[in-house]
Amino acid sequence: MKHPILLALGAGLLVLLVAFAMPLWHMGRGGAAPAPAAGAAQDLPWQALAAPDGTLRVFGLVLGHDTLADAQARIGDGLQVALVARLGEVGALEALADPFAAGFVSGRLVLAFEAPPQTLRRWREHAPRSEAMDDGVRRFELLVGDRDEARRSALAGLSFVPAVRLTEADVRQRFGTPAAEVALGGGGMVLLYPALGLAATVGSASRGVLEYVAPRDFEARLRAPLAASAPAAGPASAPV
Repeated sequence: MKHPILLALGAGLLVLLVAFAMPLWHMGRGGAAPAPAAGAAQDLPWQALAAPDGTLRVFGLVLGHDTLADAQARIGDGLQVALVARLGEVGALEALADPFAAGFVSGRLVLAFEAPPQTLRRWREHAPRSEAMDDGVRRFELLVGDRDEARRSALAGLSFVPAVRLTEADVRQRFGTPAAEVALGGGGMVLLYPALGLAATVGSASRGVLEYVAPRDFEARLRAPLAASAPAAGPASAPV
């Protein structure tokens, strides 16, 4: 049986390791982290690797190629799949992993998948139950047969909210100089990285969020919606 002092020392070391790991996002202000080598483990948020075919590998998943089945195999049983929609909307197929460990950076991961509107409408009509979420959104459970069909849906994008606060300096240090910046209301800022299919929102009251799509889909899925909402949000500090 271990001596109580040794147990206390072990617990103390664990606390110190956790406390040390949390600020690692903020370490090393010397410039952008190098891109990961092909075939290397890619778990950290800034280890995003664009491919010549316009897809993007991040968190061990390939946006624009992998399916919900691939995501379930990668993340495991903790992935919560549902159709999410507001009243009067068709909705979207999403999956949530919370908490999600991205290397030593933990946070909340939301994955979005492609599905035809008629298919989404059918899944919603079949839903055995639903529950209310924030901002008038409802989460619809899928039938077993519909879940099996949904597993073939392609991964279109994902959002990662780190457990630690994400700052503009963090994003610039990890991803480099953005191609464009868009100012938001309340002091927020969106930093755009088209080559990585990335839009990073920082500086607002929230912890910040990293949104990824396949680079080939960046214009349609990230830049165009942001440009449409920019006049209401505030002027752009750089061309969108």
